[in-house]
Amino acid sequence: LARTLVLSLAGAAWSLGEDIGEACRHAPQVADVSSMLQMQASAHGPAADTGHSAPHEVAASIGQRRTARGPPGGGPELDMQLLLDDHSSTCHTMYLTNWFTTRKDPQGKRKETDITYISRYIRSIMSLPSGRASAHILYDDIPDELIRNYSTGDGAVTFEKVDISKIDPLMGLNDLRYLLFEEQVKRHPEWDTIFMTDIRDVLAIHNPCTFVGRNPDKLYVGSQTNNMKPWKWMIRQFYMAGGKYLDWYMAQPDDAFIELNAGIIGGKRPMILKVLGKINEMLMDPDLGGRKNKTNVTVNMAAVNWACYGGFGKERVVTGPPLHSLYKYFENRTDVYFWHK
Repeated sequence: LARTLVLSLAGAAWSLGEDIGEACRHAPQVADVSSMLQMQASAHGPAADTGHSAPHEVAASIGQRRTARGPPGGGPELDMQLLLDDHSSTCHTMYLTNWFTTRKDPQGKRKETDITYISRYIRSIMSLPSGRASAHILYDDIPDELIRNYSTGDGAVTFEKVDISKIDPLMGLNDLRYLLFEEQVKRHPEWDTIFMTDIRDVLAIHNPCTFVGRNPDKLYVGSQTNNMKPWKWMIRQFYMAGGKYLDWYMAQPDDAFIELNAGIIGGKRPMILKVLGKINEMLMDPDLGGRKNKTNVTVNMAAVNWACYGGFGKERVVTGPPLHSLYKYFENRTDVYFWHK
């Protein structure tokens, strides 16, 4: 009875999440990164207007529960330090992302094939100091002219066509990408610091390779402002996964972990290979609930939390500012390495 009640609440949360996601997809498109941040912040107004607590209140309330996260924000002084690191560091970051248009997303829609869909992301990469940051974009079917026009001569932005038709058709777009990411990382031993990101909702503000280099044995992962448990949407994710994954989730104490977000996952190459191995172990499990029931397999958020916390422990997970802005607060800030809508 308790599980049935929880899942009913999860369904309501899922519907609300889809409504919020639809609003985000129709946000204004602008070319300049700083202008985009200002427009997003003004368009959505203070956090209180959206029914959330103010960002600094959220950060303060969850700070004691997030032992791996940094301070809520550093302001202009930290922003200046990050700029200095951008221009003085000799390390390199590879941003690995995807743009798939031939298979429907979890909301039943196909991605747009117009460059405006990813123009903000490309511009953010190109705004970083030349030679020390690159984006490699995996795609399945977008116009050749677009590829020619937006591939840069210095390698800052490159595209690679992949065949997603060979991958289990039950797998959602947000899940199957990790199989392709693992293939890419294995093929490129020269990639040192790697960040796998969403292409629509994430912007690169500063190069994180120096930040990662200070603690190379940690994972750097995006997160939300709610706990992983109890949380209705995550309960639904783990219920869809079923089996040992649901058992693991239910065994975790309440309020022990912040919910990690699959939109930003990074670190040194050895750490990325390890976490991708764990994520794909779950996504390819023949006993996964959705696969056994021959329904859609879209459990990437559960897989990321299970892989990071279950495989590494929260003491090896770095999340929150200064790695990224507060998720879905549309903050106008540059004292972070990533802006995450």
